[in-house]
Amino acid sequence: MTRKVGIFIAVFAMLALVAGTAFAGSVKFHSGPTVTFGTPTNGATATFNVSGLGNLEATAQLDLVGSVQTFCTNPGNGNVVPGQNPAITSGSSGPITLSDSDKNGRDDVVISAALVTPATPSPQAAGCPNKKWVVTLGALTLISATLTITYDGVIEFQQTYYP
Repeated sequence: MTRKVGIFIAVFAMLALVAGTAFAGSVKFHSGPTVTFGTPTNGATATFNVSGLGNLEATAQLDLVGSVQTFCTNPGNGNVVPGQNPAITSGSSGPITLSDSDKNGRDDVVISAALVTPATPSPQAAGCPNKKWVVTLGALTLISATLTITYDGVIEFQQTYYP
């Protein structure tokens, strides 16, 4: 019985040591992240304060997904009807390198991204009655924003936010 307890304690201690080493350099939040929608227009901004930015590269990226309502105009009479399929669009901040510019390896981070207006889809893609109809686009609608933080190429944090 004593030997089993000793083995259990030894295994537990090794696991604790390995886990402590694996997470020693990971990014830690001190505030945030918070995501604000509509700033910039048709976009989002993420703000947070992190530490744990050691000698390895840490990046953050904000990716957006949105849609645009399509409208179909009848070439014969000029009537406009909603298209059956919205156009999907996206936007991205691109990867931002985090740095330990503040004291103790901390960084205040502000990342913004905006949706990109998509190219006008074909009448077939928009769901118009036939290829002779003319497609126009409506307003952009932001669906979600995903914040991803990597440390040494490994995803440390990823969360999707909704307006």
